[in-house]
Amino acid sequence: MKIKDRIEALFLASNRSLTLEDIHELLNINSKEEESEVINSIQQIQDEYRDKAYDLVEVSSGYRVQISHESAEDIAKLWEVKPLKLSRATLETLSIIAYMQPVTRGDIEDIRGVNVATNIIKLLIDQGWIKIKGYRDVPGRPALFITTQKFLDDFSMK
Repeated sequence: MKIKDRIEALFLASNRSLTLEDIHELLNINSKEEESEVINSIQQIQDEYRDKAYDLVEVSSGYRVQISHESAEDIAKLWEVKPLKLSRATLETLSIIAYMQPVTRGDIEDIRGVNVATNIIKLLIDQGWIKIKGYRDVPGRPALFITTQKFLDDFSMK
């Protein structure tokens, strides 16, 4: 079986993103020649998937197969899942954390000019989009928030 076919099988069977290192390990790739063949194979798979209902995309945690944006609307009808509606305040808070990280709740409040509701921070943590990285060494030791790998993956960022 060709390396390209083996790589495609890994992507289709995996329930998570795969890095180049994952692929090298799973397929026992050791030489530079084979490593470049892996990269070429991934590019070929991406080209083949371009006109299909699914794509091979690179996200921050590696590569994954996902439904194309064009097909997503049709697929969404299969499930009764309602999309998460985020308030403007939640989106502003998430944007500030993503852009300025690490930040404290006080930093966010200073930038927005209003208090940050506890439920906003809780929602973002529950979604797995932010986490506490540590604590600022000032009186009160406020938590420092950063975005997570899941945030990057869910928003298709690298």
